Amino acid sequence: MRNKLNYALLYFLFIIFFSCNKSVNNKEEVYNGINPQILNIVDSISICSNDHPFISIWFTVCPDSDFVIKFFNGVIIPAPPLPPAPIKKILISESDAFRGYKKYGDIFLVFYETNSNEYFSKFVRKDSLDFNEEPFIRFKVYYDDAKIDSDCVFKEKIYLINENDSLISYDGKCMFDID
Repeated sequence: MRNKLNYALLYFLFIIFFSCNKSVNNKEEVYNGINPQILNIVDSISICSNDHPFISIWFTVCPDSDFVIKFFNGVIIPAPPLPPAPIKKILISESDAFRGYKKYGDIFLVFYETNSNEYFSKFVRKDSLDFNEEPFIRFKVYYDDAKIDSDCVFKEKIYLINENDSLISYDGKCMFDID
């Protein structure tokens, strides 16, 4: 009788252990397709306002040919075409650099890539991203009168991609930086 009780207790503990492990794995699958390093950095960035819950993640290159990922606590609106083309608001999805977006909690992660390389696909699965304009329209990104918190300070964080595909904070200047 005692052996049956020990086996039942062992079986019960075994089921609890695998149930707990399964629930942890389900949480990881919620944001499947985005490297955990990116999500850790996103967790350290405050959004600019609840009216604009976007963090832009831009895969690009620095002048010394180092590949970097730039994080902005706001959404980047593509520049309209140069004159003599007619002035029109360009949709975010029409930008050549736009690769898609993904909702992460209450924040939208907007992905861009210039100077294409293999790093984007190492950090983000493109088939896990969305491409429609719904969140940008809903939060009135294109409106001139869009309200942005006046205390908001837009910030940029730059991370160097090293040879081990690890992200390291980078203090240098990169392409398109404005002095």
